[in-house]
Amino acid sequence: MASDPGVLRAEPDGVSIVRLACYRGRAELGARLVELGAEVDPFDAAALGDVDRLRDLLDDDPDAATAEAADGFSALHLAAWFGRPRCAELLLARGADPEQVAGNGTDLRPLHSAAAAGQTVIAHLLLDRGADIEAPQQAGVRALHSAAHRDDAAMVALLLDRGADPAAATDDGRTARDLASDPAVLALLP
Repeated sequence: MASDPGVLRAEPDGVSIVRLACYRGRAELGARLVELGAEVDPFDAAALGDVDRLRDLLDDDPDAATAEAADGFSALHLAAWFGRPRCAELLLARGADPEQVAGNGTDLRPLHSAAAAGQTVIAHLLLDRGADIEAPQQAGVRALHSAAHRDDAAMVALLLDRGADPAAATDDGRTARDLASDPAVLALLP
């Protein structure tokens, strides 16, 4: 980076170098890149959990709360996936749509991201703000299917308590019970 500071502005496939570090499970590297001068957009701030920077960016551009990054995800999708509840709360307060569908063909909604990542606090927030618990993503996968596949008993219990249909099937006919393997999760599913 010392010999080529342009690396800090790199966007492979339209994804900032900061977000790419987060996607690769290296949020600390993403934060270090910011310290070295990488610019941060609302998507990066949400992925990093930098709620103060996100607030400033939303103050400058209120439409960023509902904008979509080049990879099709909103800042709310990213906050949900990376487990950033304070960012999720801020985005929802600023008009982010808990039902926003990712524009990349996956049909992911923020609740799908939260369920797949085991983020129960964010799942609560999204459901409290009107997220459709039965909304399917690609292949008919619902949040409950993702939680069961991960054998995430806490998320499965939350989703069932909030009304998820345990009999709902994916496009290929599998229910949450078919996707789970942990006895604790199976005990929750009829």
